[in-house]
Amino acid sequence: MKITDALAMQGRLSIQVFDAAGHLVTASRANNAIVYTGRELVAKLFARVEETQSFTHIAIGTGSKPVDASADTGLDNEVFRKELKPFDPSRDLVELEIPVTTDDGREHLQKSSLIRLSADLEFNEPDPAKNNGQPYDLKEAGLFNAATAKEGTMYNRVVFPGISKTKDFKLTLIWEIIF
Repeated sequence: MKITDALAMQGRLSIQVFDAAGHLVTASRANNAIVYTGRELVAKLFARVEETQSFTHIAIGTGSKPVDASADTGLDNEVFRKELKPFDPSRDLVELEIPVTTDDGREHLQKSSLIRLSADLEFNEPDPAKNNGQPYDLKEAGLFNAATAKEGTMYNRVVFPGISKTKDFKLTLIWEIIF
């Protein structure tokens, strides 16, 4: 049996830096890896496994170990977790048409769905006092279905060029996931 359609989940994290006046200072993007635990949890959501919970929090960390999608179950060095902003389907769920090449070399547009999940790290987040007053050199992020560090299931993980997070700016992290 040949499979003619595939669910190629993919994601990208956009990181926006805002100054105290609310002006966008810089923005960057990094593609992420959907880890096995995240794929497994999505399968459980489809199967309506009762104890399965959707993704509610973003975690950030200072680890820089390369992503191992088959083995990673948490961040390399998580330092902070934050609840995602409320999901608004009218704004955060988008229909896309993505070019796909068939086995015979023809290209056509395939409908896909994109969701956006986001969180703001305010000026004092993560708390510098918990890091001896030093800035955090943030290098990794992931989506989780629990509020507490080291708990829940990780959906994806991304490693990005370091951002020295101080209280002088706010970060907005926007995850775009394509189904």
